[in-house]
Amino acid sequence: MVFCDFVESLFSVFTSVENWSVDNILSALSIILVIIGGVFAYKQWTASNQIKRTELIKQIMERPRFDKEMADTMYTIEYDDSWYDIDFHDGDDDFEHKIDELLSYLSYICYLKKEKNISKKEFRILRYEINRTCTSPCIQAYLWNLYHFSQKQGAECSFQYLIDYGIKNKLIDKSFLKTDCKLYEKTLNF
Repeated sequence: MVFCDFVESLFSVFTSVENWSVDNILSALSIILVIIGGVFAYKQWTASNQIKRTELIKQIMERPRFDKEMADTMYTIEYDDSWYDIDFHDGDDDFEHKIDELLSYLSYICYLKKEKNISKKEFRILRYEINRTCTSPCIQAYLWNLYHFSQKQGAECSFQYLIDYGIKNKLIDKSFLKTDCKLYEKTLNF
């Protein structure tokens, strides 16, 4: 009803002006309809993007919580205080691979946050898992060894975004960046 009133008032303005022809009025109405159509298309596009983002966040959230292997690895990080030692890298039980898979996933989420591909609000869904991982003494020791081993090789650590997030949010001590840090036991050759 409001739209019809708007069109009527617009039509009366155009028809009261002597210089306006029917062609000018039709052109103006066409422009108005194109603008209205553009606004409608934009609203549809934003609604579609919101649905896609919701699906992406759901996928991101489900994996560390409902993928059995990843959830088990997360529980080990949370509740087992002493799994990282010198024998960790020589283990035949595939545990190192499971830890690496989880850390890669969490580091990717930190990358998405840093690049602003997910919002702060969306990031909050997994912040607990990421924070728990960053505060784990075993994870810190493992990341410290990997970080400095990578530095010696002239490469960036595979989990750099997770490390950066941990340091920025004071979950990992800044002394982590020093090779002579006494907080961690050296298990790799660097």
